Order: sequence, then structure tokens, then C-alpha cells
Amino acid sequence: MSNKLKGYVFFFLRMTVTISILFYLFKKTDFEKFRTIWKNISLFYYLLALATFFSFQILVALRWKKICLSWNFKDKLGFYLKAYFMGFSLNTVMPGIVGGDILRSFLLTKRGLSWKKASFSVLLDRGYGLLGIFIILAIFLPLKGYFLPYSFFSFLEILTYLVLISYFSVSFFLSKKKVQDYLNPLCIPYNLFPIFLGFLIQVLFVLQFIFLALALKLNFKAEYFFVIIPVISFLSALPISISGLGVREWSLSYFFSLLNYPLEYSLSLGLLGYSLILISALPGLYFYLREKDLWK
Repeated sequence: MSNKLKGYVFFFLRMTVTISILFYLFKKTDFEKFRTIWKNISLFYYLLALATFFSFQILVALRWKKICLSWNFKDKLGFYLKAYFMGFSLNTVMPGIVGGDILRSFLLTKRGLSWKKASFSVLLDRGYGLLGIFIILAIFLPLKGYFLPYSFFSFLEILTYLVLISYFSVSFFLSKKKVQDYLNPLCIPYNLFPIFLGFLIQVLFVLQFIFLALALKLNFKAEYFFVIIPVISFLSALPISISGLGVREWSLSYFFSLLNYPLEYSLSLGLLGYSLILISALPGLYFYLREKDLWK
């Protein structure tokens, strides 16, 4: 099977997952209640959520820059931001997350960084985002995760601490050894600021959903989001649907059901979050279309 045909097959499968989940959720939805929720959306909190979304995207670009600085590769933040937006836009339009990451790596190589380091920097950028998710869970899961089923709670707890212990053990080990500069971003002190940014970005990501909940006039305790959203962020990033659409809404409906909140609110919250993704893809689309000689 050719790569092009594989791409079409995977696209079809992800589209099928997205449509199937949304069809199932909408079939169980009270549309009168759903319309009422959307009719009363607060524009102020929605715009606040959008501003938060753009804010953490800027921090993602800064984190990527700091990773590359560990190799003494210097470029302006504006380049990283533009490249990130283009990659983000491509990931939104195309299934999965690979297309945008390849584009980001390619743009770095055009600025002079080797392909090996460029692709590794993008992988690490995502890795520090994932690490931020587990740091938040390490803090809030023991405090506010009691609403989860015991088996699910235990699994998350073990996974969280296993990931954190494994990463920091490797980091300390590499920091004490003379390693190739290729591994610099994993060593202390180069990784300290990316780790901090990974945590801060995930806090802003959770805050975005808190603002969206306020936009929906949803009476929901904010601290629960610091358990729910990190898990949903991880699940939505898996390449099994189109930009997490469907998986995000199903996951929200599951967690909301544990707290006895109606499906209509979780579905609305998920779709509202997806609308931010679509809006945030516009700058990258603009940059992408403007760079006509991008692939020359």
C-alpha cells in the first residue's frame, strides 16, 4: 500500500471515529436544552477564552525556541511563532498531528538547523507539553480526583508518577554524564525553563475551559477542570479523530456524568473549545498561503 493510499485510509478511519462519536452524542441530546445553552453564551468570557488560547500558543513558540537554544541555535521568537502557527493550522486541517510537525521541522532546517535536531526539537516540544499535563495531575489528582472511579483514579495516579519519576531520573542521569550536544534539551539546566513553560501552558489550557464554562453559564467547580482537562488534552492529541473532535466531547460527557452534569453542557463545552481551535488556525493559514515559495 502506497503512503498516499495509507494517508487516505487513516483519514477515512479518523473521520469515521469523529462522525460516529458525534452522532452517538447528538442522538442522546435534548436539542431544546442544547439551543437554550447556546442562545445564552456570554461573548465576554468566550473572548477571554480565545485570548487565553492565543496566549499559551505564544508560550509554546517560546518553549520551542528555548529547546533550540540548548544547541546555541538562535532565531527570533517571531519565526518560531509563525512556524508554530503554520504547523498548528496544518494539523487542524489534516488528520493527526504529523503533517504540521513535519512542516515545523522543515522550516527549522531552512533556517540552518540540521534535520535530526529540528525534528527532535518538535518531538521534545510535544514531550514537554505532555510532561506539563502529568505535573498538573500530580498536584490536583490527589486533591480533587476523588470523584473518579477507584480503578481509573489508581491507574492515572500510577501512570502520572511513573512518567514523572522516569523523566526526571533520565534527566539527572544525562546531566551527570558527558553526552552529545544532541541531548542537551533533556539535561539540566537547559530543560528547566521548558519544563516550567510546559506546566504554565497546561494551566492556561485549563483556564481556557474554565472561561468557556463561564461563557456557557455552567455552574461547575473550577478545580475539577484541573483533573479533567489534562486527561482530555492527552486523549484529544491521539491521532484517532480529526483534531480531537468527538473524542474531546465524549471524554467531557464521561467526566461530567460522574459529577451529574447534563450531556448538553459537556457537548457544548467541547464544541465551543473546538471553535477556538478553528479560529486559532486562521493566522497559520494566512502565513502558509502568503509563503508561496515555502517548498522551493
